[in-house]
Amino acid sequence: MAPVVRGAAGGASRVEVLVHDGVAVLGRGDVFIVVYQLDARLHRTRWLFDRLDEFVATLGEGTAMGFMVVLPTAGPPDAPTRTGNVHRPRKVGARLRRIVTTPIGDSFLTSVVRTVMRGLSILQGQAKVQIVSNTIDEGITRLLEISSPATPTRTQLLADLEAMHAALGAQGVSPWPSLRAS
Repeated sequence: MAPVVRGAAGGASRVEVLVHDGVAVLGRGDVFIVVYQLDARLHRTRWLFDRLDEFVATLGEGTAMGFMVVLPTAGPPDAPTRTGNVHRPRKVGARLRRIVTTPIGDSFLTSVVRTVMRGLSILQGQAKVQIVSNTIDEGITRLLEISSPATPTRTQLLADLEAMHAALGAQGVSPWPSLRAS
């Protein structure tokens, strides 16, 4: 198992970016953010759901939102991971009011992620909670549609995504260069 790397994201209050084997997570306010850099595999999703469990345990029912960005370097889940992804989210399902997934990449990758996420949302009984967006900007807009006083601002969410991308060891150009925090 790869070690957990810790980093920090600034802003209104500093929060910890956790990185484990190609997956970065961060909880700020009522939003749990995930950036997938590597293929969705069972050990990665187990780690991710353990962090999500910890995050939602601090909030009330129906109060958290999730925002997942899938980078072009990440592949879809294999069969064991898909099975785990059907059962594990049910544990926290009632605590999530919205989950937005944004695949970054070409149209083929986007359609694969869209198909996988829609299938999982139907199997989990969360078709009205889960949304697949086409862009980071659209994904953030969909989160902010049902924001609460605890929801981070667009600028903060973008800054957090940049910090997570850096924590994953990505160098050079951001995968979302047109969406800089202003």
